[in-house]
Amino acid sequence: MTRSGAWAFGAMLVAGAALAGSAAAASDGPHAARAISTASGKLQGVAHDGIVAYLGVPYAAPPVGELRWRTPQPPPHWQGVRRANQFGDQCMQGQRPGAPASPMSEDCLYLNVWTPERRAARKLPVMVWLHGGGFFAGSSSQPLYDGENLARRGVVVVAINYRLGRLGFFAHPALAKDSPEDPIGNYGLLDQIAALKWVRRNIRAFGGDPANVTLFGQSAGGAAVSDLMASPLARGTFDRAIIESGIFSTPSTTLEEAEADAEAAAKSWGLTDPDAAALRAVPASEVLGRSSGPAARTGPMIDGKVLPEDVAAAFEAGDIAHVPLIIGSNSYEAGFFRGMANGLSRRFASQWPQIEAAFDGYGTHQTAAIEGELATDMMITAPTWSTARAAARAGLPTYLYYFTYLRPSEQGRMPGPSHIDEVYAVFDHMSQVEKHPDAGTRRIVDEMESRWVRFAKTGQPGDDSSPWPSLTADSLKVLEFTNAGPVVRGDSLSRRLTLASELSKVPQAPPRGP
Repeated sequence: MTRSGAWAFGAMLVAGAALAGSAAAASDGPHAARAISTASGKLQGVAHDGIVAYLGVPYAAPPVGELRWRTPQPPPHWQGVRRANQFGDQCMQGQRPGAPASPMSEDCLYLNVWTPERRAARKLPVMVWLHGGGFFAGSSSQPLYDGENLARRGVVVVAINYRLGRLGFFAHPALAKDSPEDPIGNYGLLDQIAALKWVRRNIRAFGGDPANVTLFGQSAGGAAVSDLMASPLARGTFDRAIIESGIFSTPSTTLEEAEADAEAAAKSWGLTDPDAAALRAVPASEVLGRSSGPAARTGPMIDGKVLPEDVAAAFEAGDIAHVPLIIGSNSYEAGFFRGMANGLSRRFASQWPQIEAAFDGYGTHQTAAIEGELATDMMITAPTWSTARAAARAGLPTYLYYFTYLRPSEQGRMPGPSHIDEVYAVFDHMSQVEKHPDAGTRRIVDEMESRWVRFAKTGQPGDDSSPWPSLTADSLKVLEFTNAGPVVRGDSLSRRLTLASELSKVPQAPPRGP
């Protein structure tokens, strides 16, 4: 039986209370787990192969009607036992081409928990996952984020939904006028903070340690981790942090820019001078129609409360949560963003000889490969390493990684692992993308998961048998996950990253006319 089939069968068992007896519980097949008590009421999850999943658990009130574009409110209470046997709706977003259709709703503030059914320790480390998707797409119910395999390592895994697009990031002045004391704009980040507070209050019932919470995420989820590290409203809600491919070179959005975008959006909805009630009356589908892709300015903004300042500046100044940090990226992030690197050789024609001297195109010396390397370094690698250095200078135990492992089906086709590739290893879901695994495929999963879990347990991802030195003011050491295994290296990329940082500051020429 497949995992999805197992959970579906488990859901049927939960639906029939009579089938949740001791005989079912003693079997290895899916069965109803015993009910547990949370602050909102009792929950019953589904157990399968030693792991219990609690799906679709509300951590805040539905942000609908009068609660749209407001700080998340406490979740509702319920009587009796709530069956946590299916995912909640994903937050409203555009349907991506090729992606399976999934139920969407504004009522989407749910999380999922995976925990070992039989726990030797009563206080397991907790790992809270923030999904990627550019702040306009994604959900905690994506198969890639199923936490069963990771939980098998002896941790409690939590994956959350948070509001997206203009339903999650919208700063119209009318909303500030309506609630002058409340933060406006960064509702998606406020959702994440509310979920972390829910974890602090409730995770003990799932076997987790509320005093040992690791916040981790990739892409927009990784960016959100850095945002929450810089947010005074998130202080004390987590104890460790992991940022995977989440530091980008794009400048922060100011409140003024976000307000101008919100006013322009409102006008497109036929509202020239609306109050908050008029904005909240706009159908979600119409709001969504203007925020279903990356072109809309729908990510976090410097609002003065959730984010008092630019996040990069906060790291440089040390105005961040002082928690142990793992941070890193993949060697060919640009492979995920099709066409992004095209034309860099023309844009930087005068600097191209210098670029060719620093970048080797993965040994091919081909222009397209060099463009991909350069785009990767400009967009993510250089700002990631800069942020890691800033965190270390601020006194955070900081561990830098560089993911270069290329799975068998990508070898000869891609020069390096692209954006999101490492997530398949972290969640032990390489089978979703690799039909022909080899010994290295299993090894990369073991190498990454063991270090991520060790970090969640102790705050240190290395040990005597698998060292991973932290950064210091005098030395930059990086753990590279290669096809031959993890290797600790020195600052071997400094020349090209310095160049990439300089090129990022070069103004781009305006497009030529037809």
